[in-house]
Amino acid sequence: MTANGENDRITVEAGRARAFLADLFSAAGVTGDAAALVADGLIEADLQGVPSHGLLQAPTYLRRLRAGTIDGKGTLSLVHSSAAVTVYDAGLALGHAVAKGAMDRAVETARTHGLAAVAVRTATHFGVAGRHARVAAEAGMIGIVMCNTRPMLAAPGGTGAVVGNNPLAIAIPVAGREPIVFDMAMSAVAMGRIRLAAQRGEAIPPDWALDASGQPTTDAAAALRGVLRPAAGAKGYGLALMVDFLCALSGGSVLGEIASMYGDPSAPSDCSWLFLTIDPAHFGLTQPYPERIAGLAASILAAPGEASLPGDRKLRAERQSLGKVVVPRTLADELERLAAEFGSSARLRTPA
Repeated sequence: MTANGENDRITVEAGRARAFLADLFSAAGVTGDAAALVADGLIEADLQGVPSHGLLQAPTYLRRLRAGTIDGKGTLSLVHSSAAVTVYDAGLALGHAVAKGAMDRAVETARTHGLAAVAVRTATHFGVAGRHARVAAEAGMIGIVMCNTRPMLAAPGGTGAVVGNNPLAIAIPVAGREPIVFDMAMSAVAMGRIRLAAQRGEAIPPDWALDASGQPTTDAAAALRGVLRPAAGAKGYGLALMVDFLCALSGGSVLGEIASMYGDPSAPSDCSWLFLTIDPAHFGLTQPYPERIAGLAASILAAPGEASLPGDRKLRAERQSLGKVVVPRTLADELERLAAEFGSSARLRTPA
């Protein structure tokens, strides 16, 4: 059976996979609440059809926990606070866990001031950006989340990596339905999707990346040694730069100061975040904002054809998953081996 064959993948109940991950991260030294948060984030990504940010990330986190470049017991440390602005140092804490604290602070502050900005430095990978922006929308606010990454995008006309693919997510509250969540990386595709294609032995479209010699490639492994191409050319490149410049408000790492998360696990790979929240209740609207957006959304969905809204594809994928995640057999083997190494008795697969 090929790398794309059914025999090379297993299907696991999401609840079992979530419990396995929480136990594994606890065994690796992550506090209980943080272990549950990272497990929830990774499994949600898989259920929503984003495997590049799902279980695939767990071995990288675990190697860094073992090397001490992710702190499983770390928390946010206050650096600066003034009115609607807060700056934290995450101290290499597990990104999924401290991102919740940062967004909770942004929501709380916006209730008082109408707007809030929370910048975080010395942070680590937080998974799917839209997951954190959605927290604000579920509280009736607009949430904006951005993060910088190591350089992996070439500038238009260039062949060297000069800026990260720097994700940006915006979540909007909508009456009567799930929030609208726009979430994009500034590359033509997230690096995790290329990594997943390389693991599966699959080809990639030629407009995703350049190889080490600066030529378009369909070889995922060659793309990992090269650079990503920005989404929409100069537009994606410009947006990536702006995210980096905005994340510089944290006082943390920007541009070439960020090391690869997938490189030497003993080398710290810290990034910077910026979370923004807007509370529509402070704008004196005569019609509640979520209700107005619901009307606009309905008009879009009523358009001819099969119109959808940002984030709908993920919600559809989650419904269609029927509460199960599909895991490459090689990844399942690696995770169970790591569980044994960390002294966890949990197993991803049901014993035969």
